[in-house]
Amino acid sequence: MRAHHLDLSRRFLGEELYETDLFFIAVMARSYGLADGFISAFDSWNPAVMAPLVRLQIDSLVRVSYLAKAPKVDDVALYLIGGGEFRGLKDADGKNLSDRRLIEHAEEIHPWIDDVYKATSGWIHFSPAHISAAVQVTPDNSDDESILKVFGGIPIRPEQIPLSALEELLGAMMRATGELFGYVQTWEDAKKAKLEARADANRSAE
Repeated sequence: MRAHHLDLSRRFLGEELYETDLFFIAVMARSYGLADGFISAFDSWNPAVMAPLVRLQIDSLVRVSYLAKAPKVDDVALYLIGGGEFRGLKDADGKNLSDRRLIEHAEEIHPWIDDVYKATSGWIHFSPAHISAAVQVTPDNSDDESILKVFGGIPIRPEQIPLSALEELLGAMMRATGELFGYVQTWEDAKKAKLEARADANRSAE
């Protein structure tokens, strides 16, 4: 998937550039960096880095998802390229496009996204997720519950993180990245259709 960022980008950038192309260049550059960092974190069994990277990929996905259904895509892309932010825009209901509102819009197409967003957001700010990953406290004596056993370490030991947790993070990252690719491919197809329509019009005029 990391390599596919390059292949897909070469394809959709192969012809004329539109405002939306510039938006997708930024999206794909960010996604490539996140995927690259995720692979390194996965190889070192580091969920404290993996989970925030998934959260950042979802951040991109919900924005691309909204852009795909915006009535004037090029205008929105131009606004963003000029330094505007999604939270400065309003949707058809007059609501500002906050992160929460973007998630609500994205859920219509990606019903899984809110649960993963909430789970990975717990790793952005210091939370119980960091504590439970770093240290486990359990009773050490069945007769005296006040005697506790502490297991942990710095850095977090691989045996402290269950394989299932890494599998869930890997699955979420792959899904978010794959669905992001889907939007870029849709833009690639739309761009080809624009160019073909223009070519047909020129031939007709001749």
